[in-house]
Amino acid sequence: MKAIILAGEDRGEQVGFRQSKAALPMKGLAMIQYVINALRNSGCVDTLMAVGNLKELRPIIFNEVDLLIQQQSSMMDNLLEALNHVKEEEPVLITTCDIPLIHREVVKNFIEAALRMEADVCYPIVEKKNCTKHYPDIKRTYVNLKDGQFTGGNMILLSPAAIYKIEAPARWMIKHRKNPIKMSQALGLKFILGALFQRLTISSLEGYIEERFAIKAKAVICQDPEIASDIDDIKDIQRLEKYL
Repeated sequence: MKAIILAGEDRGEQVGFRQSKAALPMKGLAMIQYVINALRNSGCVDTLMAVGNLKELRPIIFNEVDLLIQQQSSMMDNLLEALNHVKEEEPVLITTCDIPLIHREVVKNFIEAALRMEADVCYPIVEKKNCTKHYPDIKRTYVNLKDGQFTGGNMILLSPAAIYKIEAPARWMIKHRKNPIKMSQALGLKFILGALFQRLTISSLEGYIEERFAIKAKAVICQDPEIASDIDDIKDIQRLEKYL
């Protein structure tokens, strides 16, 4: 399977960072190297691509990835640029560079569960109680569903052909990914009302997305909170480093 690491800079969101997050050192390794190691060791990935600032990343990971691609103007544009190098009929794993706590089993568990679902898009979600049990000091944004409180992970299994059906709402959701209220606007009034009154279930949300965008989307309930432990600011590095 091919995997794409989104390691592009977003200066507006990198609070306190003087360089791209991917290159930030954490206990002797650049942050992105933890993700590379997890993907390589999973036994599921045979081709690894990274999209980011070539000037910063080339000296660090040039020999560790199969293809290093210059970043574009946004995360969505980075993804589309990388997808030019994969076949539309093959599922591809997409991950961010800022989840250094993941390891081979996290990657393997998600890919195996997602492949069984035979969907166009598979997205990991983790229950709040699971996150707080293992990493009580790591802050996450949670959404209330009838099934429980969940946070989203930083990894997606994607059928490349599906991205063009959802490009516009995906751009909006990526831009506002830290704001659930604004994210929900991309899904329409029915979704917003259901979320406000906590009437949504995972199953009904999947059905709604399929009806609205003509793609089969599935949520993968993960038992590995590492998949949702990302880094937003410099304080997060200090919180996560102790778990490495």
